[in-house]
Amino acid sequence: MAMSERRSMRFEVVVEQGGKPNIDGVFDDEKAATERAVYLLRLAKFPVVRVVKVSGSGKEETIFQKSSSGGGKLTTISTIDDCNLCTDVLQVFSFESRMTLLRLLRGYWDDQGVIPTEQLHRYYPLRYFEREALLFNPSVTRLAALQAPMLGIKPGERYDQIIRMFTALKDLAQNSDVLAPYDQALARGGISGLLAASIDRPAEERDRIITHAFGSMLEQHREWGAKVQAVLRLHEEGDAENTRLVDEFLAEIIDGREPIRALIGYAPDLASALLALQATLRGDLDDRLPNTEALLALSNAVGGGGFKNVQTALLNRLRGGLEGLNPLTRTGSASDTKAFQAIVDGMIVFDGFMGGPAMAEALTKRGKIAWAVGGSDLSFEDTVLRLSSRFGASAGRLGFLLDLATSDFGRRKVSFLIQRVAEEFNQIKSAAELAAPGVPIQDVREGLGRRLRAAGIPRALADGLIAKIATIPDEQRSLLLPSPPRQLETVDIRSLPRVSLKISVTYQGKTVILPDQGTEVVIGRAAECGIVLDHASASRRHVAIRLEASGGVVEDLSRNGTRLLVAGGNTRQLTQGEVVSLSGRGELIIGSLDLGESPARIGWEVTTGR
Repeated sequence: MAMSERRSMRFEVVVEQGGKPNIDGVFDDEKAATERAVYLLRLAKFPVVRVVKVSGSGKEETIFQKSSSGGGKLTTISTIDDCNLCTDVLQVFSFESRMTLLRLLRGYWDDQGVIPTEQLHRYYPLRYFEREALLFNPSVTRLAALQAPMLGIKPGERYDQIIRMFTALKDLAQNSDVLAPYDQALARGGISGLLAASIDRPAEERDRIITHAFGSMLEQHREWGAKVQAVLRLHEEGDAENTRLVDEFLAEIIDGREPIRALIGYAPDLASALLALQATLRGDLDDRLPNTEALLALSNAVGGGGFKNVQTALLNRLRGGLEGLNPLTRTGSASDTKAFQAIVDGMIVFDGFMGGPAMAEALTKRGKIAWAVGGSDLSFEDTVLRLSSRFGASAGRLGFLLDLATSDFGRRKVSFLIQRVAEEFNQIKSAAELAAPGVPIQDVREGLGRRLRAAGIPRALADGLIAKIATIPDEQRSLLLPSPPRQLETVDIRSLPRVSLKISVTYQGKTVILPDQGTEVVIGRAAECGIVLDHASASRRHVAIRLEASGGVVEDLSRNGTRLLVAGGNTRQLTQGEVVSLSGRGELIIGSLDLGESPARIGWEVTTGR
């Protein structure tokens, strides 16, 4: 009899939220309940935490109670605008559904130090979550609101369906012991052993089996870095299915602020953290810096390719850092500007910025702040022109402009972006400017058409811009258009508003005129510069002259500085990151007499008119 009573006894961990008691969890063992209570006290989230012993007859006795100075922060759901739709409980274990739960309940998973994979198979954590009134009902309500239109039903009806699905999930969790052999298969034979052991199971059960095995393995590791390394130890290069699964579980682990903070570890400021994430994306994280072993291992894996979900997760965190209001550095605006430019350059790919429209929006918003002048944010137009100038080819500038026009932020200035797109198309001289190495040119052309329409470019103008390719010389056009282009209605680009200023830049008999030959000319040692210098003291990209909405500017990009001479005025020494307005005419002087160089003198002149 005593044994029966002991088995029916339970221990409830109760916390106060908003002045009301809420059950955090129910345990069969007093020690486990007390350990949970002590852990919650360390979080300092709740003013009171207690353990209540409940007998089989329902009699309650408080056996542990302590107060803390916490209770100021409550865990709530996160705002999400899309989600994966499940119509069967087994679909809850899919990667897409787990990522929906991860985003919706990000704060909860961070507090628990787990990911959905670790708790979907455990009955008591599911029960604990069900009793979290501030999380459970709001999360089900949000999912119902998003999913009801997908099914053509009312939110209330979808709410009831989700509740029934959650009940079925708890039933599966109570019987999850039957999956223990698959946990052992993963432990003994890795992912290939797990897949071999589950090969005879129905396809719809695979996600449940695989997540149970991974969840059991990850439960042994409480730190985020340890979880990452545990999954990476299972990776086998050259095995596509292995890479797919490793990629999915890694993305589930790292797609959050707290895991990323733990992985980065040492970062002295936001810019250092973002640059570390960029390096991880490229697979070239510097092992000479005090990065964590887990982040270095992740970088090495991502560098080998095939980790698209991890890349998406890292880009999400990069974007989140840029969208925040925290300064990039702790040493002032000049350092912020320099750091931001390094971040921008690290995001460049052939056809825009990594991360698409969302990243284009985040970079533009941050650029307005980082390039602020006199305490006032830089204008949208000037920020766009300055970001565009970081690209070395038309494809990158076009991709950025079209991505930005697709974003909610960019749509507010779509007329300006349309003008910039049209002017950029007007500068294209060869197919090579639009085609990435190894990408079929026809795919590039079709892709541009889709992006133009997605950006809200009027159809007639979009068709006219695509038809602009027909003006490419025959030897180039043959690469781009496998068949003669059809007749399209074109738009007279000359009817669009034009910048009234012109800037002429001259060096050794070569003259570049802005905007006739683009809105920027970069001067430096790199072969792709508009004006190339043969001076050892010159940087690869030494200085840039741009035509912006507010007028002409010069920006020093160099290590060694640039002298600016204005006609009728004094010589001024520019330093890296410094931007100065131009008017009238003058010279840029680059070179070091100490190195025996004859300094390059590049003439410039700002004039008005078309």
